[in-house]
Amino acid sequence: MIRSFVLIMSVILLAACGSPPPRLPLALERAQTADKDARRALQTGDLVNARILFARSVALHQSLDDADGSASALVSLATVSHRLHDDAAAIKLLDQILLDQTGVYPPEWRITAAFRKAVILADLGRSDEAVPVLALADKQCEGNCALHLSIDVLKARLALLKGDAAAALELAQPAASAREAGKEEQANALRIVAAAEERLSRHDAALLHYRAALELDKSLGLSNRIEEDLNGMVRVLTRLGRDEEAAHHARRAFIVHEAARKNAPAPIPSAP
Repeated sequence: MIRSFVLIMSVILLAACGSPPPRLPLALERAQTADKDARRALQTGDLVNARILFARSVALHQSLDDADGSASALVSLATVSHRLHDDAAAIKLLDQILLDQTGVYPPEWRITAAFRKAVILADLGRSDEAVPVLALADKQCEGNCALHLSIDVLKARLALLKGDAAAALELAQPAASAREAGKEEQANALRIVAAAEERLSRHDAALLHYRAALELDKSLGLSNRIEEDLNGMVRVLTRLGRDEEAAHHARRAFIVHEAARKNAPAPIPSAP
């Protein structure tokens, strides 16, 4: 009798282990699918489709009262809009998080939104507006959030834009040597270090750091950054009197620029 009971229980347990996991509710499945499809489109460079899919993701997460998922999708949608040169729409999307007074969105997403908005403003040449927005992210981060190195790198970039090469160098150097910063942020930091050293007439050191940034940017496939690195090397090589090398790098930068321009997505006008 005992043997029969054990056998029956074993069969039941095996059947339970072999059964498929329960399916998510349809709305959750749709939200997760939209997220995955949007990120896949972003990875393949299909920015227009990524924008459509992230917008769908925002709506689906909001319909489920998922503040974390909504914030993630809003930031991603803003990032894609920025890459499509629709900066007004990107800032408006980030402001949905930043201007919310109800406390719906988690603090980490408010930090991320402020950081991303500061990046966009800096890219637009609106440094004076970027500074207080970045200060908001920095204050909430308190040097102890996932973006603390990225915030320091952007602070360094803004310092360099104001002509303070020494401050830029001091802020960017830690991130340039920190593996936890990630390849893209390390490359950004190295480029700022190189530019600061260039301003301080430390040309040999600047050349080494531009080369290091170039290697990382090539591994990431970032054409606009590759062009920046090459042009930085052109300037430094010229100052070092190495004109033949400078001409060679200028030619490489021109080829990268022309090829990237032909492959760039067309700007999309903002919705009225």
